[in-house]
This record gives sequence, structure tokens and C-alpha cells, in this order.
Amino acid sequence: MREPKPYWRDVPIELRNQIEVKVGSSIRRATRVFGGYGPSATFRFFLEDGRTVFAKGAGLGSIAENWRVLPLEEAVYRDIAAIYPMSPRYFGSVSVDGWHLLLLEDLRNTKKVPPWSEKFALKAVRDIAEFHLRGLSEAGKVETMTSKGVTENWFNIKNNNDERNYFLEMFQEKRREAELWLEEVIDILISKEAELMNKAQPWGLIHKDIRSDNLRFRDGSLILFDWALACRGPLLFDVGFFLPSIEGEGGPAAEHLLPEYKRVMADNNIYFSLVAEQSVAVAVAGFFASRAGKPPIPLLPRLRYIQRLQLGPALRWSCNILGLPQPPTLNFNE
Repeated sequence: MREPKPYWRDVPIELRNQIEVKVGSSIRRATRVFGGYGPSATFRFFLEDGRTVFAKGAGLGSIAENWRVLPLEEAVYRDIAAIYPMSPRYFGSVSVDGWHLLLLEDLRNTKKVPPWSEKFALKAVRDIAEFHLRGLSEAGKVETMTSKGVTENWFNIKNNNDERNYFLEMFQEKRREAELWLEEVIDILISKEAELMNKAQPWGLIHKDIRSDNLRFRDGSLILFDWALACRGPLLFDVGFFLPSIEGEGGPAAEHLLPEYKRVMADNNIYFSLVAEQSVAVAVAGFFASRAGKPPIPLLPRLRYIQRLQLGPALRWSCNILGLPQPPTLNFNE
């Protein structure tokens, strides 16, 4: 099931005229583009001069969150030099009442994942490390990440019956086994999750939403887009949030990829403690554990699917890094 997105015919003539002025060519044809998990306005323009341009933003049917984060993303494209080597080119923005679109380089001829190969997964984490190094000097240009939504999820699962049931129901016939596992490990998970925002670990500019639908590979190098959540935060959270999605999509596990990220950072005298690694793994698992089992969101019909896809690997990784028993296999249905 796809997200509801506006059609090109919904776009006001005034906005179309602004687009043509901004890109310097008439629009011969435009199509909706599907990707991601929200009802944003996304189009591909086929211009009379032979070029194509991608547009994303908010318009007819967009939710409040689209409108909230769009100016933040625009500021990142406009003002943060650290992203330039690994982001689509930004051509500017256009807006009329009820519409606001960012005009970007079209990445339709670049490589999508999955499927993941070891080569591309390792290249991705190396390129993320290089981005983190470039971004250290610009972290002050963005908002600072807060603990909201990332340091209290296991606590809520323990102390809120509804939250606990949403999580345990995902195990279906193995619910009782999962419940016994949870009772054994929950206090450890809570304590480790609470350490995520420790200021003693390396912080810097992070993307905060890296997964396969927000990236491509061009000439073998990583390209990231959807910069709406970019902020100053723990560097490990960026890569840690990403790794379970690679494994969930059939790629290498976190234990194979994280050392490559750490190697690049260590070559530049940036180091991470085991406690920092543990807290990230546990916090990422908690993030998905508290969301993946909840009812679908009508305007984001595939969101629970992608959250559950990442939950299984995140649980496995967090238990492995802490030396805890593994939970039963998660029941997974799209």
C-alpha cells in the first residue's frame, strides 16, 4: 500500500511558473515519485532542455510534520557545506500558499539498495564516517538532539501495560517466551538506554535518519538525502540507527560494519567507548520495540513494516553486545 501523495495536476499554475523560472527551462512532463514512508509532495520534472529535476516538499494532503521539518531541511541544503560531497545538488525552493517545494538534483540513474553487498555496506559506513569528520566544525549550525523519544522506550515498555503488550504481541505464539526474556533483561536495557546522551562520547553533525530509502550510490560513493532531521547529536547514534536496517534487508550485521566505521574515526583520533556502543545498540532497539507493534498510521501505511524490519536485528545486536540471552524470533509479516 502506497502513501497518499498529491498529483501534478494538483499543483497551482503559479508554483509551476516559479519552478520553470528557478530551473531555467519549461516543464515538458512531470510525474509523482514514490519513496520514503510519508505523504510528502514528490515529483520528477522532465524539462524541455532534456534535464530532469526532483522536487520534494509539502503540499496538498501533507501532514503537520512535513511542514514542520521542511524549513529545517532547506536550511541544511542551503547552509551546511559538510553535506555537499554526499548530497544531491540543491537548486533552491519555490512556494505559494499551501505549497513549498525544494528543487534538487535528480538521482534516478544512481544505484538503489537493497540488495546490499558487503562492498556497498562497508563503503556506506566509511562514507558516513567521512561525513561525520567533515561536519564537526558545522555542528553548531543545527539544533541539538534531545533525549525525547530515544532514552525512555524500554522504561515505558516495563511500566506501561499498553506499551508492553504492543511489544509482546509481535511474538505471537512465542509471547510467553518473550515475556520471560523481557523480565530477565529489561532492567539492564533501561540502564543502558539511559546512557545514550552521555556528553563524554563524541558528538557532532548527524543525519539522524539514515536507511536505504534515504540514500543512493553514485560512482560507488554514498549519496544521502532527506536531511530534515539533521542535528547535533552522538555520532554513534547516526551509524547505530542505520546498521539494523542493513541487516534487516539482507546485508551484513552490525558487528561486521561498526568496526570499519570506528577504524576511520580512530585514524582521525576519534574513539568510542564500549559503553557508548552498548547504549546506542540498546536505544535503537528500544526505539523500534516501542513503535513497531503499534497500529498502522493511516497516512504512513508502511511505517510499521520498516520499523519491524529493523527491530529484529536491533534486538539481536543489543543482546549480543551486552552478553544477554537472545529473545525468541520475532514474528514478521509485511
